[in-house]
Amino acid sequence: MRGVFLKIYLAFMVTALVTTGVTLVMAAYYRQWSNDSINLIAPTGGYISAAELILQQGGEPLLLEWLLKFERHPSVSAYVFDAQGLSLLPNPPEAVVDYALSSESYNARISPLGRSEILVKAPIQNTEGRVYLLVVEFLHPLVVFNLPTYAGWGLLASFLIFAVWSLLLSGYLTRPVRYMQKTVRSFANGDWTARMDPRSLRRRDELGELSREFDHMAAYIERLIRDQKQLVSDVSHELRSPLARAVVALELARLDAVPDQEEHLDRIELETERLNDMIGDLLNMAKLETQHDHSHWALVDCGVILDQVVEDARFEHPDSLIHLTLAADLPKVFGDARLLMSAFENITRNALLHTHSGTSVDLSARVKDQSLRIVIRDHGPGVPEDKLTDLLRPFVRVETSRARLGEGHRGFGLGLAIAHRVVSHHRGQIELKNHREGGLMAVIDLPLDV
Repeated sequence: MRGVFLKIYLAFMVTALVTTGVTLVMAAYYRQWSNDSINLIAPTGGYISAAELILQQGGEPLLLEWLLKFERHPSVSAYVFDAQGLSLLPNPPEAVVDYALSSESYNARISPLGRSEILVKAPIQNTEGRVYLLVVEFLHPLVVFNLPTYAGWGLLASFLIFAVWSLLLSGYLTRPVRYMQKTVRSFANGDWTARMDPRSLRRRDELGELSREFDHMAAYIERLIRDQKQLVSDVSHELRSPLARAVVALELARLDAVPDQEEHLDRIELETERLNDMIGDLLNMAKLETQHDHSHWALVDCGVILDQVVEDARFEHPDSLIHLTLAADLPKVFGDARLLMSAFENITRNALLHTHSGTSVDLSARVKDQSLRIVIRDHGPGVPEDKLTDLLRPFVRVETSRARLGEGHRGFGLGLAIAHRVVSHHRGQIELKNHREGGLMAVIDLPLDV
């Protein structure tokens, strides 16, 4: 968002500076493009008459005295050159000398960007018929006003005014976008009730229309997700009742079963347990989606949880090799110990199911980049690279590369999905990778500052 704000701000500033530059140029050339220069030249006739009269009455001394008094005028100066081209006043401006000695006619010279904005010359004679040249100089207004100081303060004032105005205007234009970004982020993090700011909804422009469309979309998605969760929960609960009756009926059937029927009854019991486990997993996933209450969360020692997971796994799989490596002084994370243990158990059981016979499942925990990193790795066949992300979705299995003969039921593809939901619920990340030496590796990063 800072990028959009900066672009809008710079666009306003560039526009303001260009406008200022164009205004200055137009102001500089204004006299040349208008009749204002003619109005300024008009009084020079009086200056010429006065200079010639003074020269005829008092000669050069009186004319020089008149020129010295004339020099005190803030915006008009007068210079007189004799027949040899020498000025009666010392150090005349170079532009005045150049104009006086030029071979051009007695036309006025206008220079909108020079010190001498307008120059006018005319011949004057004394009583002896000696010709002098009078040059009247109209100074540029910026020279009269002390150009460096005037321009410096003017540019500084313009910059400050445009900077503040551009800042306010940019903030006004990007404020609803910032509110929208905040709302979208909350919505993406699972807060389905997140809606746009009321001020954005009251706007009558395109941003207001976009805010109202987003609220409409968010309400529709919230309703869909709520209905979907409710459906999964209701169906799962409704299936529990017939399953419970099926288990009771199965036990009653065993009472009257003959030995040849035991194998079929055992198969029915196994499938019933699998279906019951799947329903339990679905309920857990639905609960994770709807649970936003963290009031029961506390600091959790993941090292202790991993110890318990490894102990349980060794009890369930006494012939498997399980290695646990914990860094010293592991910090605690803020979260739900029961959910985290469920996630670690699901990943560990998945690793035990797919690791090659005689190989180990390795678990480790250490601190990395302000996060607690937990790695669970098996030594199995791995997973195709294009399927790694899909494994974190419900009911996804990659049996073509991971299946082994004689292992029986492979699961429903919910274990890794539940682990993914648990880690995301704790504002963490989980990534599946193929180890370079073989096997699948689950990398879990849990933030330490939550």
